[in-house]
Amino acid sequence: MEKYLYFRSVTDEANDGVTGLKTNNPSSFLFPASTLTAMQPTADTTLTLYFEPALNTVNSAGGLRDKVDLTVVAGDTFEVMSAITDAIANPTRGHSDGFITVCDAVTTTDSATSALADLAVAGTFIHKSVSACAITVDNPSAGYGVHEYYEVLDVGTGDSGDVAALLSVYIPAQATLLEGAMTVVEKASTNHGLVALNYHGSSIDFDLSGSAATEWIGAAVSSGIPASTDGDVDATAGVVGKSVTSGTTAQVARTTNATYFSLVAQEDLSSMGGTPKMGIYLKWVGPAALPA
Repeated sequence: MEKYLYFRSVTDEANDGVTGLKTNNPSSFLFPASTLTAMQPTADTTLTLYFEPALNTVNSAGGLRDKVDLTVVAGDTFEVMSAITDAIANPTRGHSDGFITVCDAVTTTDSATSALADLAVAGTFIHKSVSACAITVDNPSAGYGVHEYYEVLDVGTGDSGDVAALLSVYIPAQATLLEGAMTVVEKASTNHGLVALNYHGSSIDFDLSGSAATEWIGAAVSSGIPASTDGDVDATAGVVGKSVTSGTTAQVARTTNATYFSLVAQEDLSSMGGTPKMGIYLKWVGPAALPA
């Protein structure tokens, strides 16, 4: 049986479903326990629970996630995490119906029956150290807005000008590219590795010519930061962690074109050794990314 985790952030029940309406901060929310991906102390008195996107599944390709910040007593994050996992794993301990209240901050009731309205009640929490919560759910407004995406790509072998790697997502039409960056994550074991980041309107096959694409980060874009004699990112002579950005390159309005991204070899990589990797960062405004 699926179990569910319940959260309510408002203290007056009359505000439930009113406060946070049509925003990404609803007053209450019920998450399937199976979508809980991680828990992490993010401050001395804050325990953050991360969930797979519940409403805006179109954004899942971009790595976005919902979250709930629990206010806890400093030093008790371990105990609260333990209480949550115990409740999920042992539904017979007071949760036989699968409904698990993690945080219900309501202390004032609301009812159409006047005798039951505005009564003082105690909040309900999964552990005595929890006192409040804040809910953040990715807004289901068709995924339009400002987006960021990061992916680490393995750099493949091939001739100069060939596609060495493909991003696993693409951006639908009407997006405007704001900025991007490439970072050396792992170097090659041989003296090879120059690549540039290109964008194009349709998918390009791996190891085929990327000449139909437009270079966005690389030697052909002199405004990349940091500037160098070759603006390409080097997976060999480069330094792990060093990045080249789109710098002052003009923002790109894609209008009716979808946007796919590829790493294109800027030298012959056919005899490249090792397992070089590049981290790719993108920021754009418009629709959310989708699996390529």
